[in-house]
Amino acid sequence: MAYKKLYDYRIINKLENKIGIKIKNKDLFYEALTHKSYLYINPYHPFKYNERLEFLGDAIIEFSISKYLFENLPEYSEGFLTLLRSSLVNRENLFIAAENIGLMNFMFYNKNLDEKGIKTILSDGFEALTAAIFLDNDFETANNFILDNLTKDLNHIIENKLYKDPKSKLQEYLQFKYKKLPKYNVIRTEGPEHQKKFIVGLFLDDELITVGEGENKQSAELNAAIKALKKFKI
Repeated sequence: MAYKKLYDYRIINKLENKIGIKIKNKDLFYEALTHKSYLYINPYHPFKYNERLEFLGDAIIEFSISKYLFENLPEYSEGFLTLLRSSLVNRENLFIAAENIGLMNFMFYNKNLDEKGIKTILSDGFEALTAAIFLDNDFETANNFILDNLTKDLNHIIENKLYKDPKSKLQEYLQFKYKKLPKYNVIRTEGPEHQKKFIVGLFLDDELITVGEGENKQSAELNAAIKALKKFKI
């Protein structure tokens, strides 16, 4: 692994300036910035891909946001705090945070992926970057990074009731309008195991309302719910 010592660290220096956090272990941040799709086209890239760091970063972010909401919103119930947390740590918000710090300019990934794939890579990359900051510094540094990037719109979310996810909004509407609950069923799956796509149907009784696609069952259900909200003009 001597080759790794000679690797160009200028991109890590640029990242350090961008996020304003001192980076000591530059190899760790190279790992955080490497998506496994990059290794398919660059097998001699001397760093591991970032899925383990993503796993850790996901837990750190959820704890950080939970702690912040618990300490700063004492008047709200556990259920409401859970909805707020979901609106702050969902993939869309992580993607926006990643875009705001220009993470795309630092990451190593297969540029031939579609828009949805790139959004996933960047949101996962933000989690991996958070874990690297934690491991290279401490929780306080990582916590400040998380709060600075993910809680900016909290008041806007509360004031405009954006904390309700599409599935919850749709369920409330259907219960009120039809006294019925939607059902989500996997219609089929497509593609190889490592790039599987789920096709999910949203049903009201036996009637198919919409169909959603996603890289997992949850995202497919979410897309089906979003389409249904548009269909019912909610």
